[in-house]
Amino acid sequence: MVINDDIHKAGKSIAERRNSANWAVELWDLITPKIYDPNVLQKMRDDFVRMGYVRFPALVTSRVLDSIKDELVELLQFAVRRNFEMPGYETPRNLSVLGGSIIKSYSPLLYSLYHHYALRSCVESVVGRAIFSCSHPEEFMVANFLHHDGDTHGWHLDDPAYALVIFLEIPGDDGGGDLEVIPNWTDLCHRKNRKPDDSITDLIAWATENGLVDRYRHEPGDAYLLRADMNLHRVAPLMRAGERRSVVNLAFDNVLNATRGRTADILYGGQHGVEQLL
Repeated sequence: MVINDDIHKAGKSIAERRNSANWAVELWDLITPKIYDPNVLQKMRDDFVRMGYVRFPALVTSRVLDSIKDELVELLQFAVRRNFEMPGYETPRNLSVLGGSIIKSYSPLLYSLYHHYALRSCVESVVGRAIFSCSHPEEFMVANFLHHDGDTHGWHLDDPAYALVIFLEIPGDDGGGDLEVIPNWTDLCHRKNRKPDDSITDLIAWATENGLVDRYRHEPGDAYLLRADMNLHRVAPLMRAGERRSVVNLAFDNVLNATRGRTADILYGGQHGVEQLL
């Protein structure tokens, strides 16, 4: 990613403030390790296998939520606005994005959050196996901002297997922005002899008409875990001006050296990402 002088100076200022603060001590208490009753944990695992989705209500405390929001308020100046249709999927991307390289460079606290033992333990306890860091320099940790009427992160699959999404801001009632998931999408495409990421709008319509779309609403501080490479998902459009939806997405792989497509490069590749469409 090419960073101009103004961005570099602003980012350096953020980094200096964070380095001067005792952010490492603050990070230690960010997340309380979750210890689940064996029966509850088994249900979570079963739900994850069946639906590809598990919700973690109030995963972070209000203090932690404020700390993350403060970081993103300062980093928001680096966010890049996207308004385009993702090739293959042919679904819209209308949102502002912040890729992992900026987060890593200018927010030690958020970057360290990605490696926090309690978060990783929480994910591994549900998936029932070891997880691996996502090696993509942008996709491993991103922030997505829907702040305008009609903003949406259209239907897609992720390259990394697991997405842990933490909610910072949510729209009001009937304001849109819900997570929508078509479970077992890759299996459905196999049965229909379709590619899961190519010209899928008609199959999405069929799934919608047949009641196959699950919808989930969350609160600030909530998180969810999604098997994001197998279950098609989107963020429903915001329904009115003034609504805001802000999340941090931590991506993890289920294997080392996972293969990558180019959608993350297009969406999160700085000012030049969308140029790959040309």
